[in-house]
Amino acid sequence: MIRKALFLLLAAVSAPAASQVSWYAGLSGGQAKTDSELVANRESTITDATDLRTDFDAKDTAWKGFFGLRLNPAVALELVYADLGRHRTHTTMQGGQPPLPAAISIDRRISGYGVDLVATPPLGWTNASLFGRIGAFRSRLEARASLEGNIVFTGGDVDERARTTTRRETVLKAGLGGEWWFRPSAALRLEWERYLKVGKPFAVGGSGTTGEADTDVVTLGVLIRF
Repeated sequence: MIRKALFLLLAAVSAPAASQVSWYAGLSGGQAKTDSELVANRESTITDATDLRTDFDAKDTAWKGFFGLRLNPAVALELVYADLGRHRTHTTMQGGQPPLPAAISIDRRISGYGVDLVATPPLGWTNASLFGRIGAFRSRLEARASLEGNIVFTGGDVDERARTTTRRETVLKAGLGGEWWFRPSAALRLEWERYLKVGKPFAVGGSGTTGEADTDVVTLGVLIRF
C-alpha cells in the first residue's frame, strides 16, 4: 500500500502547468487518539498472570507543520512534520506462582515526517473547499516499558525493571478535511487523519517490540499561500 501511495505521488508531479503552480505553508494543532487495539495486543502477550486490568490514556495534544506545492486546482503535494504526542497503558494483574500483585506500564511517543498527495474535488465553491489526502509517514516511535511487583521480562534478568525502544518505520496515512479562505492568501483548515499500524506488535519472546495501533488526529490550523 505504501508503494502505491508513493506511485501516486510521483504520478501527480508529471508535467504540471507552470502558471498553475503555487506554494503554501501552515501550522495546525489538535488532539491525537491511539486505538485500543494497543491494549488488546499488550494483554494478549502477558503470560503466567490473571485478573488483568488496563487503564489506557489514549489521548494527547498533537501538532504539525506543513509546506505545500499546489500543482493545479485539484492536486497538491505536502511535506509534513507531525508530533502525535504521548499515550500510556498501565496493566495490573496477579502474576507468578504464587500469584502476587504486579503491573506493567507502556509509554509511547510518536513523531515523524512525511509526504502526502492532496486532492481537491471541483465543487465550485468560492471561499471553501474539501480535500482528501494519502501519503507515507516516516515515524519515530519511542516506547518505554516499566515493571512493578511480581513480573519479569521474557528472557530478561529478574532485576531488569525497564526497557526503552526506539523504532523508525514508514507507515501509510490518509485523511479528509476542509478549508475556508477568509482572505485571498489565507485559510483555516480543519482535518482528520489516520496513521496506520504504527509500531511493532508485542509478542512473547519478541525483541524491539513497541505495540502496534492506529492513531487518529483531528487538527485545526492556518495556511498561508505565497
